[in-house]
Amino acid sequence: MASYKTKEVSMELGVNPTTIQRWTKFFKISCDVNEQGHFLYTDEHVPLFRSIQEQLRAGKKLKDISLDSDSKHKKEKRIPSVPKKQYDAKLEQMYQQVHVLEQRLETKADDVVSYQLLKHRSELDDMMKVLDRLENRLIQMEERYQQEDDGNGRPFKEPKRYPHRTWKAILSFFSF
Repeated sequence: MASYKTKEVSMELGVNPTTIQRWTKFFKISCDVNEQGHFLYTDEHVPLFRSIQEQLRAGKKLKDISLDSDSKHKKEKRIPSVPKKQYDAKLEQMYQQVHVLEQRLETKADDVVSYQLLKHRSELDDMMKVLDRLENRLIQMEERYQQEDDGNGRPFKEPKRYPHRTWKAILSFFSF
C-alpha cells in the first residue's frame, strides 16, 4: 500500500495542498503522520478526495457533502456530548458523594481515636490499682518491721530505702 504526502495528493487532484489539509480536518479523515508532522495518505484516500472534489464542482457546500460509506475509509466517531445541565448535575452529585465519604472517614477516625483513648484510660486505671496495692503492701511491711522492733528490744533498723532512681525505673515501666 503506497503512502502519499499532502503535496503528492494535491498534485494528482490539481488543488492546493492546504485544500487537502482543510478537507482532512473538516471531514475528520484519519491518516498517519510522519516524524516531521506531514500527513501520509494511502491509496484509499485518493478516491475519497476525488469524490469530495467532484461534489464541490457539482455545487455542493462542504457541510452538504456526504462521504461514500462503502469505502474502507474509517472516520473518527464523534463522541455524543452531554447537555451542560446534566453534566453539572452529575458533577454536583459526585461532589456531594465525596463530601459524604469525607464525613464518614472523619467520623470513623474520631471513633478510632476515642476508642484508643478509652483503652489507654482503662490501662492507666489498672496500673494505678496495681500501684495502690504495691503501696499498701509496702505500708504493711513497714508496720510489721516497726512492730518487730518494739517487741525484741533491739534497735530498730529502718527498712532499706531504695534510691529514688530505682523508683523512677519501676515507674518508667508504666509510663507512656
